[in-house]
Amino acid sequence: MQNIATTVASKALVAVVAAAMIFSAFVTPAKAATAEELQKMINDLMAQMAALGGTPATTGGSSASVCPFTWTRDLKTGATGADVMTLQKFLNSNADTRVAATGAGSAGMETQTFGPATAAAVSKFQVMHRADILTPAGLTNPTGFFGPSTRAKANALCVKSTTDGSDDNGSDDNASGDLQGEANFTEATLDAASDDTVEEGAEDAEIAEFTVSFEDGDASISRLDVEISTSSNVKNWDILDTVSIWVDGDMVADIDASDKDSYQSDDETLRFSGLDIVVMEDEDLDITIAATFQDNVDSSDRGDFNVDVTGMRWFDADGVAETETDSSIDVDPVQFTLEQAGSDDEIIVKSSENDPDSTTIKLETDKKSDFVHVFSFDIDTDDSTNDIELDTVVVKVATTSALYTALVDDAELEIDGTTIDDVTVDSTGNLATLTFDVDGDVTIDAGDRVEAKLMLKFKALSTEGATIQASIVSGGIDGEGAEDEVSTGAATGDVHTLRSEGAVIELDSSSATKDVNSDATATDDEGVFTLKFDVTAFESDLFINKTAASGTTMGTAGVNFEITDGSGNAVGTTTPNANLASNAKTEGGQFKVSEGETKTFTLTVEYDPGVSGFYAVRLYSLNFKNVAGNPTVQQRALPAEDFETDSFSI
Repeated sequence: MQNIATTVASKALVAVVAAAMIFSAFVTPAKAATAEELQKMINDLMAQMAALGGTPATTGGSSASVCPFTWTRDLKTGATGADVMTLQKFLNSNADTRVAATGAGSAGMETQTFGPATAAAVSKFQVMHRADILTPAGLTNPTGFFGPSTRAKANALCVKSTTDGSDDNGSDDNASGDLQGEANFTEATLDAASDDTVEEGAEDAEIAEFTVSFEDGDASISRLDVEISTSSNVKNWDILDTVSIWVDGDMVADIDASDKDSYQSDDETLRFSGLDIVVMEDEDLDITIAATFQDNVDSSDRGDFNVDVTGMRWFDADGVAETETDSSIDVDPVQFTLEQAGSDDEIIVKSSENDPDSTTIKLETDKKSDFVHVFSFDIDTDDSTNDIELDTVVVKVATTSALYTALVDDAELEIDGTTIDDVTVDSTGNLATLTFDVDGDVTIDAGDRVEAKLMLKFKALSTEGATIQASIVSGGIDGEGAEDEVSTGAATGDVHTLRSEGAVIELDSSSATKDVNSDATATDDEGVFTLKFDVTAFESDLFINKTAASGTTMGTAGVNFEITDGSGNAVGTTTPNANLASNAKTEGGQFKVSEGETKTFTLTVEYDPGVSGFYAVRLYSLNFKNVAGNPTVQQRALPAEDFETDSFSI
């Protein structure tokens, strides 16, 4: 790579040459020189200086000026980049393969553009090394394409030139200058990929790993035969795009496996020639075999395939070549399964830990609200292989006391930070279906789990105490991975109460204990149930009677509660003893919670059942008035299951 010092030296040399040219133009009268003639004179002077040891390394075109270097990609007409310039310098290191005699592309004037002249020079290089590049590929004529075989040969020579004193891309057919000793093949193993299931359309998917070792010296593998077979009549070229060889994460060769002519006569074996895979003495080298598969493979062509390494050619430091056959390599074939694209893809709806707890949503009676977060659920792609692009999400919203259309003004769904506001509402009775058109605006990475948040903007409240609850059912999400996907799983949010004034009720704690009592007729057990809850008053004061009553009818009690059996059903054949206490102040014989205050209430119920069984106590409602007097508002404690003690046997 050209550094600052080299650049300065190059500019200085050009200045000297230019000065010499100008001087000679004045000293010796002559006709005006053409640009080509001037360039030739410059090249001649540079060549003379090179012979005298004065040419900077980046201007002479010697392979020593670019090597060691490894080309890692295919290059063809139209390609650009620093590796193209390095290739031109490498080709210019030999007069038989130079890109141009003068001008752009010539020694010292290499460019970063792969044009026709570079392609012609590559063709010359291919002819020079016909045995390693053209013949193994079944080609007679050069292609001018700097592909895997040509690249492998250039890489071998570019490494070689720094180790054996070579100064050009000569015709030596092996790179044994890097090797030491008289190698002997020791053993090989073939292992299946860590994931032996691949999908159609997969790119560079690992299908096998070949491990090889040598003793008594280093070796260079120049050829590998890879066989891919199946018990059915599938033709490899109908399912494969490319098969490639990788070492240490770098691709060293690939073959167009979609071309029938790429295969040996058995139609199953691909021969990788022109390799230079160096294996050091007594060290295991892992060679990964990978494949890129075609899309839309027929279902009859998918299934199980075997991979085998059936041939290997290598040479040692002395250039002695050996060929290993299937029997001497002696590895067992490994298997992979080709599946339909998207077979592992999935969309799973799950409950979210961020789903808001049941609460009283405070609304105004004369204006709309801001957006309120009422429901969260998670979207999980779990074991998906492909990213999932969402198309639609359908959320259900159930209401009581009023229709959705009377309560809600607008809805948004926020998915992983992206807001979707294109929504269609279909309301039937007290159930509304909200269809959000995501239209690909959200893509969930394979295996990720993201949160979706339902946001509702409420109208001015006209129905005090109405409730709202959102959910998403199985099949509520349509998306697309490799194929169309429909969600599984479901989630349901808590119930929220809508009020312009009233109370926010939150459970603090609950307990249930057994008490042994004795009465005049028998000794029996009694259950003692305690529910402690906080009450916050908003937009008005709350006056609450100091009594508690079982049942759901408001009456005059400050709270209502229910006795429930082991199945959660309300019972109450025997009237329980109940007490309501609070740290709220007393006014007019009632508890008073002033606007903005939060006070704690404790409901204690002693219950002696007529029939033995499992029992619990559930807070049903808080009953209040905004001025002193018997209650006029019955506010449910929701969700009901949150305000229930544990059940136990009495």
